[in-house]
Amino acid sequence: MKLKYAFLSFLFSFAGMLCTAQNSFIDGLKDQLSRSSISSSEKFKIYNELTEYYRVSDQYSTAEKYVQQQIELARTEHHYTEEVKALSQKGIIKLNQSEYGQVPAIIDAANTVAQKSRDKTAALYAAYLNIYYSNVLGESENTIKLIQKTLPEVEKYPSEILLNAKLNYLLYGIYAEWNDAKSATQYAQKAIDLAQKSGNKNMLSSAYSAMAVCYSFRYDKTKDLKDLEPVIEMCKKAVSLYHEFPGHVSDYAHALALLNLSNYYLSYPEITPEIRTELQNKTKEILDLTENTTYKQNIQAGALGILSNLATRDHNDALAEQYLLKSEHLLLTQKPIYYHIMISVVNDLAQLYARQQNYQKAYEYQSKLTEYNGLLYDENQVETAKRLEAQYQSQKKEAELLVLNEKADSLKKEKFLYIGLGIIGLIGAFFMFRSYHYKLRYSIEREKKLNTEKHEAEMQVQLQEEEQARLKAEEELLTLQQQKLQSEVLASQLHIQHKNKVLQQLQTQLSDTDINIRQVVKEENRVDQDFEKTTFRIQELHPDFFKHINEKARQKLTPLDLKYCAYLYLGMETKQIANLLNVEPKSVRMTKYRLKKKFGLDENTPLDAFFQGIFPKNSTRLH
Repeated sequence: MKLKYAFLSFLFSFAGMLCTAQNSFIDGLKDQLSRSSISSSEKFKIYNELTEYYRVSDQYSTAEKYVQQQIELARTEHHYTEEVKALSQKGIIKLNQSEYGQVPAIIDAANTVAQKSRDKTAALYAAYLNIYYSNVLGESENTIKLIQKTLPEVEKYPSEILLNAKLNYLLYGIYAEWNDAKSATQYAQKAIDLAQKSGNKNMLSSAYSAMAVCYSFRYDKTKDLKDLEPVIEMCKKAVSLYHEFPGHVSDYAHALALLNLSNYYLSYPEITPEIRTELQNKTKEILDLTENTTYKQNIQAGALGILSNLATRDHNDALAEQYLLKSEHLLLTQKPIYYHIMISVVNDLAQLYARQQNYQKAYEYQSKLTEYNGLLYDENQVETAKRLEAQYQSQKKEAELLVLNEKADSLKKEKFLYIGLGIIGLIGAFFMFRSYHYKLRYSIEREKKLNTEKHEAEMQVQLQEEEQARLKAEEELLTLQQQKLQSEVLASQLHIQHKNKVLQQLQTQLSDTDINIRQVVKEENRVDQDFEKTTFRIQELHPDFFKHINEKARQKLTPLDLKYCAYLYLGMETKQIANLLNVEPKSVRMTKYRLKKKFGLDENTPLDAFFQGIFPKNSTRLH
């Protein structure tokens, strides 16, 4: 097994039984909680620590128990800030268990309670839950906007330094996923600094591991062992926290740190006796640590994978096979099976049997590999569907909220208008009443004045209606401008992508010393001009292309969906689209299938024919 087991540190989870030092620390907190003399503020602090500890250890049922106790105490004490903190933890626990549908109600409850609190930090924890929700749903850009809006407020409160560290850690995760090493390193360093100040060792362990990932970006590019040293150093810092601060770092975080360090050690082309000894010690520590734990299969499979790697390096296939078979057996005892690790195990077994020329066994495990890949794909599809449904419900709720706010504003304006009219009426009645007691000659003048005031009120209503109509017209104009800009941007993107492809082809052709450079440039300029005419044609013939596409769709189209629609309208084939977007053809086919569903088409109706039926065109097909 090679470094493919390293992703364990980000994907697997287990609920661990605490070691002796941790039991004493946690039991101490529980003992304090049971004392009648303890103050409410101390109880809230203990609830927060216990909930966070069990959550990061994946012991969600225990974490939820303490969250519920914290909510009940907060409601009894009318402590709105602590209630919001507990609701925030409850929402995060639900997200960690992929229970996306239950989270919007918790977010609403947290926002409602935060509005009652005079403590502004309550609103910050409600905002953090919303940020975490957006990040889990994969809305990275929206998550960054929400964090950038919340961070300046969090920084005003030194007592919320841990929350500050968590927000910076989320930013690190997003930029690391985007392979933006510079930004990821910046936010990982901030998370380390803030975690050190907060005293939270679990957060500090995660931050050290994050910095190790940032350093690994450079090593992945250079493959220079000097660049691997800072990665190893950061992993060692994360590992050392467990023994330096007994009970403050969960078994879960420590196991991740051990696996990360061990897997990075396997990056060395040659394993020295010192490193081999340390690897064996680390794997023994992992196995001992999880001996009596529940959900131990994934982490133990990772440790056995390291031992199998060492055996393979020693050309001891029998021992490697033993470790791999034990890993397979362990993974089969866990329900549901963790397919990411299982796929690596059966793949290594298939390769091992192929080396031994045991083709029957190799075929057997190759078949299992195909089966598990299919099950993993199905599992990912279900998870993606759940996230998309949560995104849809969230966007639907935001739209409904926007409509309600607009109605509320409209009712507010109407209320002021009626009050104004009422005041005007009262004033008119007052003058009429007074005019009754004055001389008769003033009655006509008072009546004229009343009519004038009534006319002014009507004019005010008319002016407001005209203003609303003008605002609506401006909004529609802005929408049209945005659609036109979107069309132009898409055309430019297609142009740039085609130019890049031409340059790559030209670079390849230049390697041929017999090529006629002038002829190649002339030919590519002609193709470039044809392509430019083709992409411009969408804007010229159908400037409202995206508007009509969105109207035809039965479900909301994403920007990526619109881009696919444009490619298909231009007549591009699946392979062309895959090359341009740098994805697999099967991903393009899946997107086509999803678009058919969004447009309500059956499987036999081609999308390009559907678009041609909406927007007829002459010879805009790409060649």
